[in-house]
Amino acid sequence: MPIADRYATTPLASALASSPRLLLRQGRELVELFTSLESPNRYAIHAEDGALTGLAEERRGEVGAFFARWFLQSRRPFTMDVSDATARSGPSLVLRRPWTWWLSRIEVEDGEGRPVGTVRQRFTLLRRRLDLEAPGGRVLARVVGPLLRPWTFLVEAGPDGAGREVGRIEKRWSGLLREGFTDEDTFLVTLPPGDAPLRRLVLAAAILVDFNWFEQRR
Repeated sequence: MPIADRYATTPLASALASSPRLLLRQGRELVELFTSLESPNRYAIHAEDGALTGLAEERRGEVGAFFARWFLQSRRPFTMDVSDATARSGPSLVLRRPWTWWLSRIEVEDGEGRPVGTVRQRFTLLRRRLDLEAPGGRVLARVVGPLLRPWTFLVEAGPDGAGREVGRIEKRWSGLLREGFTDEDTFLVTLPPGDAPLRRLVLAAAILVDFNWFEQRR
């Protein structure tokens, strides 16, 4: 049964525009419990009331994608489509993660191919950090993971070092079986009020957080 048929639904555009929080829940295939095979990542996006609002799915058919998942695992490049859960049209957002040797990034486009911005990992000694950039490179906000709070990432806007919190990305406990045997993760994403491009970048940042810091590695 398609996942959209198992939940009440709400339009993705509406949730991205006005919902204060979204739940990003990763789905896993049974084969990953018993083998080292890495399946394409896919996430269900839920509104705060539990309604399914969107799906984010890594493209399967790209040349070399299987071997990239096998050899590079969580460091692999990918293209991911973020689509309305019930719409039959194309994606609302496209996330592209190019191959990088070290610090990773996700380039975000809307459904028409127009750039929304970039989520870019930055080097820091003690904290995890992502910059959320407008298409011209201007930093709109930062995602910072405090050293002693490994499952929490704060979205901060304003001067570096004196920013104010405008959102959060929080990993939630998925249960002993899932945490112990798969990399199936659930994130509560608190979105900044008002700024539509920034809200989309925070959602993309939650996916990069998962790949960078919570996917299982060899």
